Amino acid sequence: MRAFAALAATLALGAAANAAVPERCMVPHALVEPHALLPRVSHAVKREQKLDIVVLSGAPSQVGLGDGPRSYPWFLEKELRERLPNTQIRVVVRAAPRRSAIELIPTLPQILAEEKPTLVIWQSGTVEAYRGIDADGYGRKLQVGVGLLLEGGTDVLLVNMQYSPRTDAMVDAAAYTEVMRAVGQARDVPFFNRYRVMREWSETGAFDLAALHIGRTEYEEIHRCIGALMAEFLVRAATLNANASR
Repeated sequence: MRAFAALAATLALGAAANAAVPERCMVPHALVEPHALLPRVSHAVKREQKLDIVVLSGAPSQVGLGDGPRSYPWFLEKELRERLPNTQIRVVVRAAPRRSAIELIPTLPQILAEEKPTLVIWQSGTVEAYRGIDADGYGRKLQVGVGLLLEGGTDVLLVNMQYSPRTDAMVDAAAYTEVMRAVGQARDVPFFNRYRVMREWSETGAFDLAALHIGRTEYEEIHRCIGALMAEFLVRAATLNANASR
């Protein structure tokens, strides 16, 4: 993998990074350990003091606008601002509800041209799982899409579906997670296993994800945790620390 030795050196930051994550959000380090680097993010923060992120999703997404509950992109931006105080941070969500990764690929050049991101966080697998789209076919298309993004000059972070005990028996999340992991390895891009993180919370009782109705406060707390963990994940994958932009 690209500069794996350099990544290994950054793992020494793990203890300090965890201190910035609320205790309720904590999961085993292995679940949020990046296995690839984000070189463009590192360059943008260290040299330009600027970081533009696009969250690409095929599921409906809210970012705290109006009266809606705030979801993880809103918290991710907040957390990154705190960790990188001298860096200009911008997180934009490009949501295409109920569209699969295959259907999103033709839109990628336009997104790159309009947003000029340093990093694209591509969350997928939910639409594919509920539609029953062939996992291997999904993986091939996802790899093509990741290639287009990398060639377009942006780093990529892959994020899988959310975990819910109520729907877990209805979809084969494991198949899509493994495919996404394989694409990350093949393209040398990080993979944030949101599904496994949330399942850990459910199993340890940190959050009652089996509840039929999660109130706004609990919803936002879950997403605050995802935002905090993802912010630390990005900081480590980009070989940054709290003083990187100073």
